[in-house]
Amino acid sequence: MIDNEEICDIKIPHPHKSISVLGNAYKLNISVSIGVTIGQNIHHTHPEFSGEATGKVGDIDFLKFVDTIYNLENGTYVSIGSAILSPQIFEKALSMAKNIAKQENKKLENYDIFVNDIQEGKWDWSKGEPPKDNPAYYLRFMKTFSRMGGTSEYIQMDNRTFLHNLYHLLK
Repeated sequence: MIDNEEICDIKIPHPHKSISVLGNAYKLNISVSIGVTIGQNIHHTHPEFSGEATGKVGDIDFLKFVDTIYNLENGTYVSIGSAILSPQIFEKALSMAKNIAKQENKKLENYDIFVNDIQEGKWDWSKGEPPKDNPAYYLRFMKTFSRMGGTSEYIQMDNRTFLHNLYHLLK
């Protein structure tokens, strides 16, 4: 939709598509997953909203995500501003991917997880979980990520600033 600037023969201009994360991921054939939860967005109240279609797309997206995670060995997972859905979806996908990898005698142990959010939490996650007197102790999503193997790093930053910096680093 972003690249073609239309969907279902409806023109939708995207004047900033050159800096769109999703648009550029599509162009470069890079997997991007958007976790769907019914009832979380305002468009779910629209009379033409289809829970059936949303559920089907969510299922397809999740299985593609599992396939991506299956190939994560020596790779990097980046979670941007999603303290709820991202760790939950990643945990389930990683579990499925590791089960498949184990059946196929494939390794899925070495990967990096970078998590960006705005909550305070300066802690070196390679040392395990922080003590209760450290604000990072309450970063529940980081505890979840750090228990999934690989290496985990938390970057406290506004999502827009993080994406802007990431864009310029990768460019």
